[in-house]
Amino acid sequence: MADNTTPRCSDDATLYEDIDFCTGNRSLPGVRNHGYFMRRKDIKKFPRPVGPTAVGKMEDVAVIKENFDIFADAVWKRFDLVPNESEPTAESQGSYGSKTILNKIVLVLPGTGKKVTGFISQLNNDDVVFLIPMADGRCRLFGNPLYQAEISVSQAFGKTATDANTTTVEVAVTDEYAAPFYEGEFKTSAGTYLGTTDELKVEALSS
Repeated sequence: MADNTTPRCSDDATLYEDIDFCTGNRSLPGVRNHGYFMRRKDIKKFPRPVGPTAVGKMEDVAVIKENFDIFADAVWKRFDLVPNESEPTAESQGSYGSKTILNKIVLVLPGTGKKVTGFISQLNNDDVVFLIPMADGRCRLFGNPLYQAEISVSQAFGKTATDANTTTVEVAVTDEYAAPFYEGEFKTSAGTYLGTTDELKVEALSS
């Protein structure tokens, strides 16, 4: 039987709000046809979500607003995905008082050629963080400073002309938050992108 007499703690953050979904709005499923990754050793400092104790809005709890602090020669690397084949999920795990979220994503890359085979051969025993743009352009982070991602790789070569010839990367990482939204900026070889839209900054477009 639940105990309703437990007093409220002094540091309780009462952030619960009504969760409305207005008729006519769209909630687009899936991810875009690409993603980004970076080795953990190229990151000086991880930005963290705002969290429940420092904000006044529930919508900001799982949002990262600061940029990654990375080494000067490091950039996020881009990889292409087979359209409509990759799937992210988030689920609760653990026991009462110490529950966390297990964030997982299945990334399906086209082909099994030399470059993608070399990629997964290195990735198989590396510590990597993934930034994945959703269908609406908002980027979500699979990786954090507390837990290393578990990565599994595989290839399907196919038997007939109509079979898939693909490379699959499965990522699972424990976090305090369900795949946090990343609203900072991130630098790639093509320029600096915005985590809110997956688009190049205006400065990069005009240069």
